[in-house]
Amino acid sequence: MKKIFKNIFAIALCAIGLTACSGKLDVTNPNYFTDDDINKLLQEGDEEKIKLVLEGMVSGLPGYINIYNAALNGGYSNSYAYESNFELRRFIQSGDVVEGTSAFKGTYNQWYQNSPSVTYWESDDDIQNYGYYLGPVYKIAAALKPMEYLTDENVGENKLMKRYQAQCLTMQAIGYLALMERYTDLQDVTSTTKQGWPIYDTYAYNSPKEPLSVADTWAWIKDAFAKAVKSFHESDLGDKGYLVGKESDKIYAIDCGVAQYYRARAALDMKDYSTVIEAANDLLTHYPNFIKAEDYGMNEALLPSVAARNDNGWCGKEFNAEENAFYNLEKNPEAIFGGARGSSNIFWTNCGFNTLKNGPSGYYQVDKGIYDALSDNDCRKACILSEDFENYPIYSYENNDSTWFSYTIPAYTTLKWAASSAIEHNGKNHTNQYTTSDNIYLRSSAVWLMLAEAYAQSGQEAKAKETLDKLLAARTLPGAETMTCANTMAGKSLMDMIKLQWRIEMWGEGDWAFFNQKRWGAQNPRGANHWSNTGISHFTWEIPQKERLGNPYWKTIE
Repeated sequence: MKKIFKNIFAIALCAIGLTACSGKLDVTNPNYFTDDDINKLLQEGDEEKIKLVLEGMVSGLPGYINIYNAALNGGYSNSYAYESNFELRRFIQSGDVVEGTSAFKGTYNQWYQNSPSVTYWESDDDIQNYGYYLGPVYKIAAALKPMEYLTDENVGENKLMKRYQAQCLTMQAIGYLALMERYTDLQDVTSTTKQGWPIYDTYAYNSPKEPLSVADTWAWIKDAFAKAVKSFHESDLGDKGYLVGKESDKIYAIDCGVAQYYRARAALDMKDYSTVIEAANDLLTHYPNFIKAEDYGMNEALLPSVAARNDNGWCGKEFNAEENAFYNLEKNPEAIFGGARGSSNIFWTNCGFNTLKNGPSGYYQVDKGIYDALSDNDCRKACILSEDFENYPIYSYENNDSTWFSYTIPAYTTLKWAASSAIEHNGKNHTNQYTTSDNIYLRSSAVWLMLAEAYAQSGQEAKAKETLDKLLAARTLPGAETMTCANTMAGKSLMDMIKLQWRIEMWGEGDWAFFNQKRWGAQNPRGANHWSNTGISHFTWEIPQKERLGNPYWKTIE
C-alpha cells in the first residue's frame, strides 16, 4: 500500500485544502505550523484556535462518503466517476432488477448480464477493480491527516475535538469496512490465517505494513466504530452526536447516525449480532418515523393523467419531484445522510431510475418474483407497473425545441423514483432539462432491516417479527388492512421474510442487493421477466496489482 498511499495522500490533502479555502478564506493554513506548535495549541483548549487549525481539515469529510473523482474512472470525469456508480453496477448485477430488454439493451447491460467479458474483479483491471479500490483508500487518507493531531492526549475532555475525532474515526473505519466487504470472503470472517488489510494510522510516506488477519482487521473496524460512537456521544454535536433534520448542515454531515449506520453494517458482516442490535436501536431512537405510504414513489394509478397531453403538447398533470419522498427531504424523515437541493456537494442520484424521463433501454423493472410476493395492500407494489403502459410520451430539448417520443413502458417497471418535473429552485422552472432535487443516500429503513436480521440470527424471533411488522405497517396503503408478517408472508421462514423485505425495501439503493447475497452466501433467483439469467460469477475482488507492487507482504494470488 506504500506506493498507493504516497500518491493518494497528496491528492487527498489537496482536496481538503481546497474545501477549507472555499469555505473560509481567513483560516490559518496549519501547514505553516510545526507539529509541536499544533499539538501545543490544541492542548491549550482555546476553541477558536482549535477551529482555525482543524475545521478546514475535517469540514471536507462528508464529500468522501460518496466520492466523485476522475481517478476512480481511469481519469475520465463523467457519471462513472462517482463512487455510487460502482454501487449501481453491483445492484444491476444482483438479479433484483431487469435493465431494458434484449432488443433495447441499457447502458449497464453487460453488468446486468454478468458478461464473462467484464472481468471487473481481476487484479490488473485498472478501472473497474482499481477504481473500486481507490474510493476506500481516499476515505482513509482524508481521515488520517487530522487524526495526527486528534490523539487521546490532545482531545482529552474537549467536546469540540471529540466531535472531530469521531468524524475522522468514522471515515477511516468506513474505508476499511468497504475494503473488507469487497476484497475478502464474507463467509469467513473469523480466520486468523487469511489476510485482511494493513492498518495505516499515520498520514505520511509509510513503509509497507503487513496485513492483519481477517479476524484482526474486523476487530479493528469494530473498535474504531465503537470509539467513534463514544466520542460522538460525548461531543458538542447535536443530541449525543446526532444531527436530525432536512437542512444541509444536518443532512450533509458526518454524525453519530452515519457512524451507527456503518457500525451496524460492519457488525452484520461480522455476525456480531449484539452490536447490530445495540447500534441500530440507538440510531432508531433518533429516527423513529417512516416515509408516509402516500409519499413513497408515484402510484401507478396517476400515470394516465401524467401521460396525458393537451393540444399544446404539455402534461395533463405534473408529478413534481416535490411529491416524491425519494427526491424531497420534507417528505422523508428516514434520511440519515444526503444532499439538500442547492448544496454545493456533487451527488450521483437515482434519477437514472426515473421512468418518466427514460426510453426503452432505461426502463428498470423489478424482478417478477419480488412483485408477485408483494401484498396488494403495499404502497411499494402500488408504485410498480402491473401491466404494460402503451404510448407514454417523453420529450427532450434540441436547439431549444421540444422533440417528442412515445414508448411502451413494460410491466414491473418501477415508479419509485418517478417525477415528470424537477423541484423548482433558484428561479429555475419545472422543465425537462433540470433535475434539481434532494438526494437521500443513507436512510433508516436499512437499519430496521439490519435490526430484524440481527434479532433473527440471534434467535429472537418475536423481536425480529415485531421489527418487520413496524416496517410493514408503515408501507400499508391508506385505508387498507395493516400488513404484518402473519398476513403478508405466511408460510415463509423468518429469514426468508427478512430477505424478501430487503429485496423490496432497498431495491435500487446502494449496493445492498449485491452484498446481502454475498453475506448470505446465496444468490436470489431471477424471475420470469428477465431476459438474461446469468448470475454473479465473483463476489470477491482480487487485491489490485498496483497495491501488490507497493507492498511485498501480500501473499500470492491462489
